Amino acid sequence: MTEPPVVAGGATAGGTPRGTVRRSRLSELTDEELVQRAQSGNSRAFETLLRRHERAMFGTSLRLLGRPGDAEDAVQEAFIAAWRRLPEFRGEARFSTWLYRIVTNRSLNELRRRKPAASLDDEDDGPVPDGLVQTGGPERQAERSAMVAALQSALADLPAPLRVCWLLREVDQRSYDEIADIVGVPEPTVRGRIARARTKLAEVMAPWR
Repeated sequence: MTEPPVVAGGATAGGTPRGTVRRSRLSELTDEELVQRAQSGNSRAFETLLRRHERAMFGTSLRLLGRPGDAEDAVQEAFIAAWRRLPEFRGEARFSTWLYRIVTNRSLNELRRRKPAASLDDEDDGPVPDGLVQTGGPERQAERSAMVAALQSALADLPAPLRVCWLLREVDQRSYDEIADIVGVPEPTVRGRIARARTKLAEVMAPWR
């Protein structure tokens, strides 16, 4: 297969192949139908798949890496890898699960490339968890800012396998069996990692209870 028609950021290459279904029609198809078309060489079908899942994939990568630029690069690399490996996809798992696995692996590779001793001060501000938006008076905002900083620091300190499983479960609301498929470990291992992550985070966040 040639280079993908779409990567993170929405870049496109090439015109619409002859006989391609209109974009409005493609958007009505299921992932499974789009995958079949993409595997037959329909680049617009693959573009539709990526646009459908791009936001979720970027969010997952950003929560792992904490830097928008790094997350964009990881997602772009993952989309290129997904296009090249698309003929290997046999539908044993959902396409979104398969894509999550590639994005997660690319993000973890980026984490491994970073210097272990990198200071938190060198990191860009990570995403604010849902429910912790800055509202209320100055004292309340300061308290919530401290809470967010503590949670982000605690997440950054978690070993990568624990952090990935916790984020996929608690933030992305993925099922245990889907997480197991994404990270490539048995479901009991996933449950154990999430339990350990919850324990570690609870210890750090105890002052804010």
